[in-house]
Amino acid sequence: MLKKISVTFAIATAFLLLPSVLKAQNENSASTSSPYSRYGIGTLNGNSLGRSEALGGIGIGTRYGFQINTGNPASYTAIDTMTFLMEFGVSSKHTSYESADKKNGANDVNFNYLAFSFPIKKWWATAFGLMPLSEKGYNIAATEESTNGVTSTTISGTGTLSKAFLGNAFKIGKNLSVGVNAWYLFGTLSDSYYLYFPNDGSAYDYSLDKKLTVHNFGFSAGLQYTWKTKNKNEWTFGAVFEPKQNMSSKYVIHEERALFRGSSTTAPIIDTLSHTEGDKGLALPLSIGAGFSYSFKNKIIFGADVYHQKWSDVSFLGSPSQGQNMTNSTRYSSGIEITPDAYSIRSYWSRIQYRAGCFYENSYITINGQQINGYGVTFGLGLPFSRALSSLNLSAELGRLGTTDNNLIRESYAKFTLHLLLHDRWFIKRKFD
Repeated sequence: MLKKISVTFAIATAFLLLPSVLKAQNENSASTSSPYSRYGIGTLNGNSLGRSEALGGIGIGTRYGFQINTGNPASYTAIDTMTFLMEFGVSSKHTSYESADKKNGANDVNFNYLAFSFPIKKWWATAFGLMPLSEKGYNIAATEESTNGVTSTTISGTGTLSKAFLGNAFKIGKNLSVGVNAWYLFGTLSDSYYLYFPNDGSAYDYSLDKKLTVHNFGFSAGLQYTWKTKNKNEWTFGAVFEPKQNMSSKYVIHEERALFRGSSTTAPIIDTLSHTEGDKGLALPLSIGAGFSYSFKNKIIFGADVYHQKWSDVSFLGSPSQGQNMTNSTRYSSGIEITPDAYSIRSYWSRIQYRAGCFYENSYITINGQQINGYGVTFGLGLPFSRALSSLNLSAELGRLGTTDNNLIRESYAKFTLHLLLHDRWFIKRKFD
């Protein structure tokens, strides 16, 4: 009876959460306010889930028996053969924006992802879920006075590109695992630029609107090789690969000027300057990564990753990426986890997983010839539920992106995440019902 209740609870919870996740992925919502999301496809989201968030985002070379790791699909085979996992996350981010002469701030809260994983055979495991790839969410307004009068400018963008993924991993022999994530990318990104002269009724205003809609399939692959030393410690080395993929996507770029726009007494005079439509609006870059982890007596886990994306070779909105402020990106990350005694009966604090990490990233955005770089530190706790393998993962990230030099903006942020992992035992024949 308890078995039926737990499975029913997991499935019901998933259906209750799915509308919230889908709402969080729609065109008019985003978990970012960054002005840098104006460029390219917006702010990129990593592949790390609850445990990895507090470890600097590592995941290529890590394997967890009771956690979902989407950073490398080969890791799914680490899940115990009678385990069913469901995980979802919520994040809150406070950001301070600083330029050479101004400061501002914003708070963003969002439902991040929903993921499931379970084994099919001893050598075969699967995972599936929904998570964002990138987001736009900026709104910039400026007013300037000159000899020609007052000029007002509004720049805004919104939207999310999301991945619905299905992954399968296979164990080959004792030490090697390979995996593939097949995914469906969907969503819409919109950008608007509006210039007008509020004190001059005879001056034309100007607008430029860009819209990208994506619906297409793709895949990524990974492998992991793991072995135990003589003293039963464990090494794992991993690699991931995603080829350059042209997305089936439509884009519209519309540019116009108008007189009396928004006037209630005079019919507007609209002059279309240009209008472009196409069906090759996006290509995703070749992406490769490598990582390792070392587990010492099931108490200490240390790992590091490097991940590279070749954005300089892709196209965006029908143009080469170089003309869209996009360049190659590389991220370096490392993390450590300490569990004093995972099997302690007397001390709950000894069963807690204590985590910390750091990262440095050359982002895929370049402005005024300068690449936008970021770095940060992470830390968190894995709080196990009493008498269960479910857990609550808490993490925090303190970081910076950009610089105030060269008329740019520096972002300083604090991000807090809450990830709930629900664990259930399947395929066990109960003696009592």
